[in-house]
Amino acid sequence: MTVTDLYSEPEYEDYVKSQDLSVIHFYAPWADQCSQINIVLDEMSKLAEYKGVKFAKIEAEKVPNLSLKAGITAVPTVILTRNDTIVDRVDGANPSAISEKVERHCAQKNSTSIDACKPKVNLDERLKKLINQSPCMLFMKGNPANPCCGFSRTIVSILDTYKADYQSFDILQDNDVREGLKKFSNWPTYPQLYVNGELIGGLDIVREMSESGELESMLPKKS
Repeated sequence: MTVTDLYSEPEYEDYVKSQDLSVIHFYAPWADQCSQINIVLDEMSKLAEYKGVKFAKIEAEKVPNLSLKAGITAVPTVILTRNDTIVDRVDGANPSAISEKVERHCAQKNSTSIDACKPKVNLDERLKKLINQSPCMLFMKGNPANPCCGFSRTIVSILDTYKADYQSFDILQDNDVREGLKKFSNWPTYPQLYVNGELIGGLDIVREMSESGELESMLPKKS
């Protein structure tokens, strides 16, 4: 799926009548933080785990009456609706909160209660060690030889084009890392690329940096 552009109050009202969970970003084109949230929602909309969720965005200043009704006082604000009712919201640029609330309202069949019972001792320390395990770390689905999703395959191809010296971690093999890293780095989707312990971003950002020429100089190279 893709993120739907809504342009008017009638379009919005028709959109939120759905029984499906709808995630709607009230944004302003001049706000940098809104651009970040647009990227996050675009990545989320492509993931199989959010297949039953609808994602949309609407320019807050073009629908002032609607923004007032929805309690929009600043951008970015993301609201979650179902059956024409606002069921939750995230004020400000907080990707991990968006991910958490979408997952909570999805009512996914696969319960995470078993994982919640696992001891989380020193998970943050473990994540720090993993992120710094190599100067360039890629957290992906699968491994470079056998990527398990198209996004991971594409980012591996970009890194290999630059002969980058990197290590990878298969998040499908460890749910603690998979879920914990979303919160730790405040980034809800995969793949995630880190250089010198700092999050660079997901596929869209890595692709943009590659096209602009910023990426190559940041990557350690194979000898």
